[in-house]
Amino acid sequence: MRQEAVVRTVGGDSDPGVIGRGVRQGCPISPLLFSIYAEVMMIEALEDMEAGVPVGGQLVSDVRFADDQGMVAGTEMGLQRLMNRLNDTAENFGMKINIQKQKLW
Repeated sequence: MRQEAVVRTVGGDSDPGVIGRGVRQGCPISPLLFSIYAEVMMIEALEDMEAGVPVGGQLVSDVRFADDQGMVAGTEMGLQRLMNRLNDTAENFGMKINIQKQKLW
């Protein structure tokens, strides 16, 4: 389905522009679709990765909340491998990691 949108400002409406991807703004299933998409991306990114920290006998390499992912590793090199894999996978999924939001503790 071809979708178009306009931007409404004080000065009037913009010319219509084609929406190339995504869901309609305000769509009630939009957060669910994003969560599913992000989950599949994370599963692929972490497949066969051995980096992380042991917690209760399990190797934990990420902690997720809503649209945020916290990556954890026992070494700086392990964390860099995780981030490289996540970045490559995100690019394959048409997403980008926001560098301004990255923090290292």
